[in-house]
Amino acid sequence: MTTNKPESLDFDLFIELFEATPDLQPTDAVKNKIKTTLMHRVAQSRDAQFFVFAEQGQWKSLNQGIQIKILKSDSQAKSFLLKLEQNTIIPYHDHHKNEETFVIDGEVWLDGIHCKNGDYHFAGAGTFHKEIRTEAGCTLLIKTY
Repeated sequence: MTTNKPESLDFDLFIELFEATPDLQPTDAVKNKIKTTLMHRVAQSRDAQFFVFAEQGQWKSLNQGIQIKILKSDSQAKSFLLKLEQNTIIPYHDHHKNEETFVIDGEVWLDGIHCKNGDYHFAGAGTFHKEIRTEAGCTLLIKTY
């Protein structure tokens, strides 16, 4: 039986090749591009982690019995809490982006399926929801992207 394991480079040969490689200095244009790219990544990493505590943010009324609290929103994705009061219905609607729904509290009917605390639903871009309804009320965590 043969294996496709690559041969390893002899350490002494590796050192000789390393020492024989000349030092190269990048041009100013290359240095600036590397610096710009690095600083962009640092700036992005600052937004890579943050918190929204329960008392932060603002609940806004969307419609009778429906409140929304935006957690994070940018041009690519949106995360928000949706609170539906008892006997609330959201009619049929299309999905222009992927949508993930997690039931945080209460019970809800999503696409004719009864979902409770801890249940998850994914709806892909281009799909549609039948009516969403709740008799008892619920809070949903929704992410679109």
